[in-house]
Amino acid sequence: MNTSNEVNLDQFAADVDLYHEQLVMLYWQPLKAFILSRTGSLQDAEDIVQEAFIRAYLALDHYTLEQIQTLKARPWLYKITWNVFCNHVKHSKLSSQVYLEALEENSPFEQSQLSDEHPEFAFEQVERRQELETLVATLPQNYRVPVSMYYFEELRYREIAEILQQPVGTVKVYVHRGIQMLRKALTIPRNEVR
Repeated sequence: MNTSNEVNLDQFAADVDLYHEQLVMLYWQPLKAFILSRTGSLQDAEDIVQEAFIRAYLALDHYTLEQIQTLKARPWLYKITWNVFCNHVKHSKLSSQVYLEALEENSPFEQSQLSDEHPEFAFEQVERRQELETLVATLPQNYRVPVSMYYFEELRYREIAEILQQPVGTVKVYVHRGIQMLRKALTIPRNEVR
C-alpha cells in the first residue's frame, strides 16, 4: 500500500465532510476499477462505488473523533464497497454472468503510470495485464477474489481477510492455490481443449 496516498487523519478527523471528500478524491478511481473488473459495466461500477461512499459517509457521521483517527481508510472502504457489490449480486442487480466474467477492456491498471519513453513496452505491459486479468477471471470465486485483491489491488493478506471476513490463513491458502491454478493454466497450450 502506498502510504503517501493515505489521508492525513489528524488533519481531517475533526471535519467529517472534508475527510469524506478527501476519501472520495483518493479512492474513487481505484474502487471503481476494482468493481469494474468484476462487473464489466461502467454504470454498475459507478453506482456501486457511489453507494459505498454514501454508506461510508453515513457511517463516518456516527464515528467518534478517536474512531476516525484510528480508522484504516483503505481496507475499510474496500470492505464497504465489496459488501455493496455482494448485495447487488444477491439482489439480482447484476447478472451472475456479469459477476463471473471480468472484462479486460477496462483494466484498473493506470496507463498513465507507464513510461512515455517506451510506448511499445507500455503497450506490452497493458496487454499482459489484460491477459492475466482474463485468466484470473476464470478462477473459481473463492480464489479469484483474493488473488485479484492481492495482486491487482495490492491489498495485504490481513486487509483481504477483513474485507472478506475470512481468517488470514484461509486468504493465504486461496491466493497460493489460485496462483497454482494460474500457473497450471499457463502451461496448457491455448489451442488445447480441456
